[in-house]
Amino acid sequence: MEGTLLVALAALVVATVAIVATLRRPAAGVAPAGSEAIAAQVAAAQQGLQGSVALVARSVDELRAELQRSLGTTEQQLVTQTGATQRTLSDLSRQLGTLGEQSARIGELAKDIGSLQDLLRGPKTRGGFGELMLERLLADCLPTGAYETQYTYRDGSRVDAVVRFASRLVPIDAKFPNESYAALASATDDTERRSRRRAFLQQAKRHVDAVARYVSPQDQTIDYALLYVPSESVYYELIREDPETEIDIHAYCAERHVIPASPNTLLGYLQMVALAVRGLAMQERTRELQQGIAQVRREFERFVELHDQLGRHLQNATNKFDETERALARASGAIEALAQAPIAAGGEQVPLPMRVQE
Repeated sequence: MEGTLLVALAALVVATVAIVATLRRPAAGVAPAGSEAIAAQVAAAQQGLQGSVALVARSVDELRAELQRSLGTTEQQLVTQTGATQRTLSDLSRQLGTLGEQSARIGELAKDIGSLQDLLRGPKTRGGFGELMLERLLADCLPTGAYETQYTYRDGSRVDAVVRFASRLVPIDAKFPNESYAALASATDDTERRSRRRAFLQQAKRHVDAVARYVSPQDQTIDYALLYVPSESVYYELIREDPETEIDIHAYCAERHVIPASPNTLLGYLQMVALAVRGLAMQERTRELQQGIAQVRREFERFVELHDQLGRHLQNATNKFDETERALARASGAIEALAQAPIAAGGEQVPLPMRVQE
């Protein structure tokens, strides 16, 4: 709109200038008598030009005011946008600084992880780290008295941890070999992978044999021992079925009464063992209850026998009482008969002379 107004004003000014120039240029062949008419036309044109100039001036003033208002609004918007942009740039700068710090920390953490990997290359150190992870897992999920680390058997052997359920123990071993798995993970082709996986399973079988020795009924353990694998990737590689290796690690662990467990499955196995031990406790309690019922039954049978014997004694006593009562009746009848019998003649009783002493 503002551009259109400027173009119109410029066209008006150009037209006015052209008219003035035309009127002021003397015309050839015009008589002097017409100069007055021309002067009048020029004067009228000048008046119209002055009115046009005044109109143009007012339009320019209005345009200037409108432009000032527009410039003020634009300046306000620019100031607001500049402030928002500065705040955005400040936030972005802070975020970039935070990202830089985090990147530096990630670099340090990567160095620490590399150092930790170098530290865990030794079997003894890696075994200690696995025992520490197992202990932390048990401490986070079980009460203090429910488990014990480095438990010693009667024969002097020691297991990494045991979990107590009632009077039974669940042995847990946390020292899983990792060298063969590292070699398997670095395999480059299928042939090398199959060969190294076979070596990995052979080493796992030897470790299963070692863990199977922790199953000790004389030490009140359950019939199974848990083989704790601290790494989920190693655990997956252990339990993964692979027909090409011709080694059934599941059947082998079942024969040796060993259950592999990972950090995610250990608690599930422990809960399953708790339910099994609870079932055994209920079975033991049921057996004790049956034994108590059998003892009560024997006592009841003894009581019935004594009761029957007492009844027989009472029956005998009753029979004897009846016999004595009948004998007493007969004796009483005989006595009554004797008392009522008449005295024979000549058999009167003669009173005996009694001498009274003076």
